[in-house]
Amino acid sequence: MLIHYLLALLPAIAAFATGSIAIYVWQRRSVTGAKSFFRCILCLFIWCFFAVLEYLSTEATPRIVFGKLQYLGIPFFAVFWLVFTLQYTHNDSRLNTQRTRGMMVLPLLSMIFAFTDPWHGLIWASVELGHTPAPQLMIDHGWWFSYVMMPYNYLLLLGGVGVLLNAYFASSQIYRQQILVLLSASIIPFFSSLLYLLARVHFYGLDLTPISFAVSGLIMVVGLFRGKLFEVSPISYRTVFLNTEDAVIFLDTQNHIVDLNPSAYRESLFDNILGQPFHVSFPAYQHLLTTPLTQEITETVKLFQFSQTLLKEVKIRTLHSPGHRLVGSLVIIRDVTVERQKQAQLKHFAYFDSLTGLCNRRQLEISGQLSLSSAGKGLWPVALLYVDLNDFKPINDTYGHQIGDAVLIYVAKCLKTCVRQGDIVARIGGDEFVALLFKVNQNAAHATRERLLLRLRQPLKLENITLKITASIGVASHPQDGCTLSELMHCADQSMYQDKQTYRDRRDHPRSLTDQTQGTMKSPK
Repeated sequence: MLIHYLLALLPAIAAFATGSIAIYVWQRRSVTGAKSFFRCILCLFIWCFFAVLEYLSTEATPRIVFGKLQYLGIPFFAVFWLVFTLQYTHNDSRLNTQRTRGMMVLPLLSMIFAFTDPWHGLIWASVELGHTPAPQLMIDHGWWFSYVMMPYNYLLLLGGVGVLLNAYFASSQIYRQQILVLLSASIIPFFSSLLYLLARVHFYGLDLTPISFAVSGLIMVVGLFRGKLFEVSPISYRTVFLNTEDAVIFLDTQNHIVDLNPSAYRESLFDNILGQPFHVSFPAYQHLLTTPLTQEITETVKLFQFSQTLLKEVKIRTLHSPGHRLVGSLVIIRDVTVERQKQAQLKHFAYFDSLTGLCNRRQLEISGQLSLSSAGKGLWPVALLYVDLNDFKPINDTYGHQIGDAVLIYVAKCLKTCVRQGDIVARIGGDEFVALLFKVNQNAAHATRERLLLRLRQPLKLENITLKITASIGVASHPQDGCTLSELMHCADQSMYQDKQTYRDRRDHPRSLTDQTQGTMKSPK
């Protein structure tokens, strides 16, 4: 009886290992490929579990029954293995539900033939119980097992190994460790099964395949905890290449297209462009490859499509082999239309007043200081008008901010029409404006001031409301009143306050001002 326990020990270890791994993987079933791997490991657990019961049995009937029950897992293992490798490496684009079910047809038939084997012998042509040197089933396999089921399983297993090998060379270092674990764990049972079926290598009738599963299980445990298998899932470079929104094109040394992603296909003029010269399929960018590349090129190309302007940022760089030999070039085309529009909007918001469209204080300081630096050599005079609206707060309080905003927009239009193109007009505060006039002396600056005051005196009609707009305007000239923008603004601000004080005096004491004027006129000669 000791021999029974010894024969059952190794598949029992394998059953324990595969069962533990199945529980571990199921808890991480959200990781790509984990569900398929769980089904794969579950098949191995079923195989090993009933193998334990088979080798613990001493009679022929229970041994045969437990041997048949192993076919609940044996035929399906290879299918789930291939599905897992395709999902794990993100190569499952063509692996839909219909094709997966198609792959399950032969395994299902193999399971059915196993349980109905006494009627046809397709799986076991003959079976009997041997007793020397230990009890064991002496099996001659049928033609379905030998020529359909096992070749099909080996084909799927080899397919999965090929998928992993391809992913191994295309993945980064951490994922290579994971893939190496999977390769090692799959190759060992593969060769042990071949030894059992082809060379009849066994241990007292014990199939070596479940024993190899125990070794594979230990390798899997190492992968689970050291290689972070099913903690993080690899994403191959090919997956990134196919799914990126940027058009990516690989060219050979003759600038012929050797590979491109779906985004590049949509960018091209034709469908079948592999092997075609780059300039034929992408004529809008052909000027970028007219000379041999010596460094990376980045250029923005403007395109016109369907009455719409598109901006495409094109990057081109050379590609070299590990031996530093030139093998071609990489072209990346990125649509930056929306991005540049947003950048322009942000820039506009940063330097221009959102209500009036005039420059704000920041833009005035940048542009004004640069202009004053150029004028600092005395080549031409510069003048500055500082405009502040009179009684603007009562307009806001009486008629609301909507009317107040309309007044500010109106004043901004008046300012722009009263100055020349090239002069700078800015809104620097609530109702404060500045006009920087170039090549203008003091007399011309005061003439502009009077022209603006005359324009503002015209009645303004807004929503059945007639308003009379007045403003206090100070004037400063360069270089007499200052050489910098801040000096000119300070001087013009002082002048504006004097003008505003005069306006207040006239508003608050109109009669006294009239009397003073008349008294002056009647004074003796």
